[in-house]
Amino acid sequence: MMLSAAKEKRQHGSMQVPYSYYDCRILDYFPGVPLHWHGEMELNYIKRGTGYFQYEDRLLTAHTGDIFLIQPNLVHAILPAEQESMFYDTIVFHKNMLIGGYDDRSYTEILQPFFSARRRIQAPISPEHSGYAALSASVQQIFRCIRENSAVSDLLLKSELLRFFYLLAASPELCTDRPAMPASAENLRPVLAYIQEHFADPITIEELARLSHLSKSYFMSCFKQTFGLGAVEYLTQFRIKAACEALRSTTQSVSEIAYDNGFRNLSNFNRQFRSKVGCTPQMYRKEFQNP
Repeated sequence: MMLSAAKEKRQHGSMQVPYSYYDCRILDYFPGVPLHWHGEMELNYIKRGTGYFQYEDRLLTAHTGDIFLIQPNLVHAILPAEQESMFYDTIVFHKNMLIGGYDDRSYTEILQPFFSARRRIQAPISPEHSGYAALSASVQQIFRCIRENSAVSDLLLKSELLRFFYLLAASPELCTDRPAMPASAENLRPVLAYIQEHFADPITIEELARLSHLSKSYFMSCFKQTFGLGAVEYLTQFRIKAACEALRSTTQSVSEIAYDNGFRNLSNFNRQFRSKVGCTPQMYRKEFQNP
């Protein structure tokens, strides 16, 4: 399967600034990040609050101070905890940002196993882990460099990212060999990609099952077992997140936003939105128009 045809479409960074930074607030800003993956590395630091990170079939609780390193092509999601907010910093970057060549031993023996996900990194990296103090200090320096937003700070950022991987490599208790995903789980990646590209269109379970080359019943069972929620629930989450972005950034009416994001019934959209976000679409828009 060609992963490039199935991964997240967003471009992270540019030639001049080869990374992307996000100052994230779950619940306060958006209801969560649906299941997705991308070819870059993603580093998250929880500034305060509580939430959940989903790594394929694992649901992990996130607390203040935790570090989550998401390796390339790992299916993941970020979800809110009940009635709680979570504030966190995120940097997404490609391995080319850190290396000049692909044949020196520091790359082949240390960095490549991390970027190819041959070595799985403990998640979360929490204060009780040995080596946490140095890793946390490194992560905080990484985000200080990003917030300075200059060519000089980018140079320090690169060196600090390399130091972070050095600290990981020096803490073998935080790294383990990563087992391969079952073949049936790999069959689900085209389904996620299809939903990301066609979420505004009518989509049926039968259609998704055909994409995965699984029977309808086995597809539904496999999706729930692998990702912790049903395919319909995932599709709804994806549509609601897109609707939140439209409510914040456009002047479209609520009914137009509902239709443009795959809801053909306004009352159903309002009900699903309130269930996922905790308020009506009108209240959500008002909150961001009057911060």
